[in-house]
Amino acid sequence: MHSLPPVHPCIKHVDFLESMRPVLDQIEARGGDREAHAPVAYPFAADSDLLVTFAVDTPAQFITLTPQGMAETRLDAQSLYELAIDNMLRLVASNVVTRDLGMYRALVAGDGFEACMLLLPDLWELLALGFEGELLAVVPSRDVVYFMDSGASFEKRGETVSAAEVLGRMCRAAAGVRVGAGPHGLSDKVMALTPDGWCVRGTLKDYCEPALEA
Repeated sequence: MHSLPPVHPCIKHVDFLESMRPVLDQIEARGGDREAHAPVAYPFAADSDLLVTFAVDTPAQFITLTPQGMAETRLDAQSLYELAIDNMLRLVASNVVTRDLGMYRALVAGDGFEACMLLLPDLWELLALGFEGELLAVVPSRDVVYFMDSGASFEKRGETVSAAEVLGRMCRAAAGVRVGAGPHGLSDKVMALTPDGWCVRGTLKDYCEPALEA
């Protein structure tokens, strides 16, 4: 159907496009087509700081897909997206699990595809079954996704830990991961799963609370 090796989805921070500017400047300076060599990228969700891009799996390395490469596939944007999702699922579907972190959970997929799991709404609707409120998720790096029930509370040593306190704890952990991830750091947003897709509810800083006493 297409002439390129397997294509997989990637989730990038919006700063990724800015980081490509020097390379594109050089291409343009040498008479090349700047637009043809720019990454194919789409906003992940309204008001988010994430992009959906695509990586071509070559024997030597993963290469970000460009409009020129996309033209070679002879696929439209929707078909390319569906193909990339299918390719990803063939790699990780059998490995996807959730990990209980006490008051919130982590999604694990392997091969650095955790952030890309946000592209699977059916999966998140399944994970949200039985939730009292919204499913809230944070994605501080490409291989870390935390999520929680916005309506849940917990008992700890006879004291009630509110959902707001749980969210603060989750956001504190995510903020630390994001800093430690360096170039692989991703979003500082808190997102909610809604019938219309992911919706930004605020930033990690908005919800960070002092750590609960041990």
